[in-house]
Amino acid sequence: MSHAIGPSRLIPAIREALGDEKDPRLALYVHVPFCSSKCHFCDWVTDIPVARLRGDSRERSPYVTALCDQIRFYGPQLTRLGYRPEVMYWGGGTPTRLTGDEMTAVHQALDDAFDLTGLRQWSVESTPNDLDPATLDTLRGLGVTRVSVGVQSLNPYQLRKAGRAHSREQALAAVPLLRRAGIDEFNVDLIAGFPGEAVESFEETLRTVLALDPPHVSVYPYRATPKTVMAMQLDREFVEARNRDGMIDAYERAMAALGAAGYHEYCHGYWVRDARHEDQDGNYKYDLAGDKIGFGSGAESIIGHHLLWNENSAYARYLLAPREFSAAHRFTTAEPDRLTAPVGGALMTREGVVFARFRRLTGLDFADVRATPYFRQWFDLLERCGGRFVETPYSLRLEPSTIHRAYITHLAYTMAHGLAPERA
Repeated sequence: MSHAIGPSRLIPAIREALGDEKDPRLALYVHVPFCSSKCHFCDWVTDIPVARLRGDSRERSPYVTALCDQIRFYGPQLTRLGYRPEVMYWGGGTPTRLTGDEMTAVHQALDDAFDLTGLRQWSVESTPNDLDPATLDTLRGLGVTRVSVGVQSLNPYQLRKAGRAHSREQALAAVPLLRRAGIDEFNVDLIAGFPGEAVESFEETLRTVLALDPPHVSVYPYRATPKTVMAMQLDREFVEARNRDGMIDAYERAMAALGAAGYHEYCHGYWVRDARHEDQDGNYKYDLAGDKIGFGSGAESIIGHHLLWNENSAYARYLLAPREFSAAHRFTTAEPDRLTAPVGGALMTREGVVFARFRRLTGLDFADVRATPYFRQWFDLLERCGGRFVETPYSLRLEPSTIHRAYITHLAYTMAHGLAPERA
């Protein structure tokens, strides 16, 4: 059961979970819940009114103030417990909706509150329409090392159907713009299997993107998340959904094209030619490498054996009390569904669930979690979806060749029948 939690209970819980551990690992996440449009497929914006989502600097000011307060309050306390951040990710939303002064203020709060000298990578999300030379100069000046660009499609009609604010031309201009700014570490996000999109259209997007030679490409199978515009259109049969075989076909075409271009998949959906260009935040999260603290309305954290949220729906409350997390859940075997997202993420990697890391992160033995009826049912479903489990004394993983089919089939099933993972 979830409940609100403030620092008087959270800090002791973190201290207790650490025990005698020295130099605990930490990832920082900063959530910026502002965008230029409300995308029709995005589950993060379903609870956000359009007027607030597109708020100008005057409307964003109270949020930036609350965000900086939360960072400055928790940072020194976590530092005293021995935490030194190693990766940082700004997501949303669209962090580059912030002005240069707003981004500088948030970074200054982080720099004041944490020792950032050990950061291996600092990633910031953007959309093509929110990239310009001035913004990129600000990012470079602050020390951002990687930018992730949400392209999704290059088909103008598909972009409009998806509610995207950028054009094909802006998407194609983003890559040379990044390179001219000296940002050579970047990712291009694409979505495979959009409802109603011909597979030839997706292949054209992929070919054109690969011709730009990005160091990292992410390909996400479309997910019909409830309450999104596109999912409601599917329910009302305004658009036609791809069946499971069509979704797998689209993804396997991406696998073939990326493989032929010299890329390899190091985690489901994540493609690079060289391991130097991997998403370190993604690796940290899906490998269950350590604790994560998320700042901002819409952010999630896993720390002190707790799953924490500042819920989108509690935005007004966050502005008034940013030091309190509106929902908190201590991991237990009594509510194993709260663990499906971290376990599901780990199963998308080549290592899978490493038992020692799982125990360190959650405080639970994986064998006890796996024995619950919920996990028995879920793992049986994954096997029926085509996954093949490989177990060692130290880990449980899926055979790599079965991950994409199991994931997409599971996605198609759970969107229709339930058992969808809780976010984390």
